[in-house]
Amino acid sequence: MKQLMKAGAVWLLLMGKHFFKPHNKDGDSVFFDNDTAHHMVNVLRLSLDQDVLLCDGFGTDYTAKVTSVTRKPASITLTLLNSFPCHTEPPIPVTLYQSIPKGDKMDWIIEKCIEVGVSTIVPVYASRSEAKFKDPIKKMERYNRIAYSAASQSMRGVLPKVLLPMSFKDALRNDTALTLVAYEKEQGNTIKSTLCKIPPEPISVWIGPEGGFESTEINCLSREKSAFSVSLGASILRTETAGVVALAQILCIWGQ
Repeated sequence: MKQLMKAGAVWLLLMGKHFFKPHNKDGDSVFFDNDTAHHMVNVLRLSLDQDVLLCDGFGTDYTAKVTSVTRKPASITLTLLNSFPCHTEPPIPVTLYQSIPKGDKMDWIIEKCIEVGVSTIVPVYASRSEAKFKDPIKKMERYNRIAYSAASQSMRGVLPKVLLPMSFKDALRNDTALTLVAYEKEQGNTIKSTLCKIPPEPISVWIGPEGGFESTEINCLSREKSAFSVSLGASILRTETAGVVALAQILCIWGQ
């Protein structure tokens, strides 16, 4: 932030951050010809010599200057000027195992959880999940566009991923972190009482669908993952709210 102000480019913060991948970079030049180019050229209407904030998705930010613009089809080239570490990332990675909800609730979950600081989102088919994806690949493309937009707006230093949906059993095998499961019937343990007893480490949090996890799923998480069952508070939260609340509590307790 201080480096941006020293560069006289505080206004960059209002334009968000744009992520590039290794194949976009050649020396000090970065080239876009995809959805990012369309947004930069036709929505933000960037022009030659304007300053832009870029990020490599691995925790390093760059100030860059526009050196070439084509509007139809949209393409843009920028020259990297300065690099500096991004300081917006949480101190520990948090993976959200989100049971797939009905309708378009997942859009909101992805957007808000990325704004809060989640690292990875794994959609899970739980026993009570009613929604099924007819075209998972197309759906993940949409979800990752939402993820990009949310990460850009919230000035993240990494680009969180939304993985292909998994069955409950496959998600269990995928989860290798310290595991918390939000359970509405939990009476004693909270996120605070659990995390205050252990040092920070990569963590995953499991959120059930409408209707919650079945007791067999809770038992499976406890038996196979040594998961901590936690309450998120006295009230019963909607599935689209629970993940945001859990993430905020985790990152508050462990240093964000």
